[in-house]
Amino acid sequence: MPKGLQEMRFPSEFEPYLLTIQHNSKKPLNKWSPQSGGDGGRNWLRRPNYYNIAVILAPFSPYFVLDIDGEKGYKNLQSLQIAYRKLPRTFTVKSPSGRHYYFRYQQGIKRSIGWLAPSIDIICHGYTLLPGSVIDGKRYEVLEDAPIVSAPDWLIKLASNTSKQIDMPAKNKTAAQYDGEDYEFKVWRARRYVEKMAPAVQGQGGHTQLLCVCHALRKKFDLDIPDCRSILCEYNARCIPPWRLDVPRERYDFFRKLSEAEKWHG
Repeated sequence: MPKGLQEMRFPSEFEPYLLTIQHNSKKPLNKWSPQSGGDGGRNWLRRPNYYNIAVILAPFSPYFVLDIDGEKGYKNLQSLQIAYRKLPRTFTVKSPSGRHYYFRYQQGIKRSIGWLAPSIDIICHGYTLLPGSVIDGKRYEVLEDAPIVSAPDWLIKLASNTSKQIDMPAKNKTAAQYDGEDYEFKVWRARRYVEKMAPAVQGQGGHTQLLCVCHALRKKFDLDIPDCRSILCEYNARCIPPWRLDVPRERYDFFRKLSEAEKWHG
């Protein structure tokens, strides 16, 4: 590996996928497409204190990045790790707005913006800046100088979006075990969960299905009643037919499932 790359503590395996980036920019120095590959950072090596440097990501290299944006993103990442499991030690970069965790790419992982949680992105199908790069005076720096490892199974599953619904990692986990989770994030995650649940269909166990939704909101996510009602109103729009919430009797029948769910063991 050239001396310049060693000084920046890049993993040696990055070398074939390096790409020289314009000064104080995220745009490639020369015309580039993913299929054209990297330039090995040749121009950057000539002027490492002027140009920026990037690494190409999957599927045109073996890597993808978990991008954590700001304090909100880091807080949401902590919530995900509480719900599932801590991330393994891997090569990590401090960016001007957050941090980048590098992992081995696996087939099926998709680029997403905010799908896992607000301010958490999956970055692939492009490139990302590396330590030594500077944007408006703010530097990219090595935060964890470690070998790049495979992502944990729970992250691969969520990043691949292959499951029909976002579920809790363990059936026996109760809401009390999620005390470290930010409530706003928990509401967001519950809304995502319900979006993946089947609608209640009249004549096909619709009342039982609604009870399942209420049970998830109250028992799995331990949401307050006002937040449960808000999510249920969104869910009702998908039901066949929807409950007529402007009719007092139907409105009562719809929302009383929340109290029934407290005693239901589904």
